[in-house]
Amino acid sequence: MKQSRFLSHAALLSSIMIWGASFIATRIAGSCFSPVLLGLIRFASSAGILGLIFLILRKPIRIDPRDYRAAAVSAVFGIAVYYSIENYGIALTSAGNAAIITSVYPIITILIGVLFFHDHVTIRQIIGIAAAVFGIAVLTLDPIGGGKEGAWVGSALMIANGINWGIYNYMIQSVHPETDSASLTLVQTVIATIASIPLLFLDMPLEIGVITPAILFSVLFLTLACSLGAYYLYNVGLRGVEAATAAALMNLMPVFGLFFSWSILHEPISLRQLCGAVIVIFGVVLGTVSLPEKNRTE
Repeated sequence: MKQSRFLSHAALLSSIMIWGASFIATRIAGSCFSPVLLGLIRFASSAGILGLIFLILRKPIRIDPRDYRAAAVSAVFGIAVYYSIENYGIALTSAGNAAIITSVYPIITILIGVLFFHDHVTIRQIIGIAAAVFGIAVLTLDPIGGGKEGAWVGSALMIANGINWGIYNYMIQSVHPETDSASLTLVQTVIATIASIPLLFLDMPLEIGVITPAILFSVLFLTLACSLGAYYLYNVGLRGVEAATAAALMNLMPVFGLFFSWSILHEPISLRQLCGAVIVIFGVVLGTVSLPEKNRTE
């Protein structure tokens, strides 16, 4: 039993670490591919690989007919649009700052639930929301993005993208238990690939740089490790721990993202940025740790 919990925690931490590194891989790959094109390549590759696995294993696609609407909405807004905006945001601001901002997404999900789904909010959640908002303000007031022009725009895009993240969570929560998770993922990636094609107009004119080994590795990492491997590890981990524990561990993702951006990309970390990160994570933990899990991952 103890070994099972240990393996579950190891699987969760591994998936969260991979997602934390995804911001760095996106920044590196983004130097060669435009934001929407990068997402399209990632989705199409993931769909192709997962589809091939289904064919080899002769695994049938099992989705409750009532869940196709949720699959389509979550794929369009929570995958295609979400990653297009995220890729633009990471291109404009620092990878570390983008990672920190995503930690406020559970709070945005709570607000969506209160405003549109009549969910109740506790005093603890209100305090957590206020703390997270204050932390984001501290972050965005810092001269982030390494002095890059448009860093404020990148941060604003990342914050607004939390709405798409919230939509994804509420759509997936409505999926019926008869639907197979792997089948749902396959259908989502196919729909996300199709939905990304018309979004390519945002990248016009399309520009593709020199594909170096680092670029190729980053794309493969986003496809194999982030889109396929990390989701598998996360699902394995969820079987052995409480949802609240997984939700709390998810708040380590921006910490990993900030660390990797500093150690790999050599992005500077200011004292204000560190303080903002601590405040944001404190607010998110305070507002979500006692709730049923509504978390979404990169």
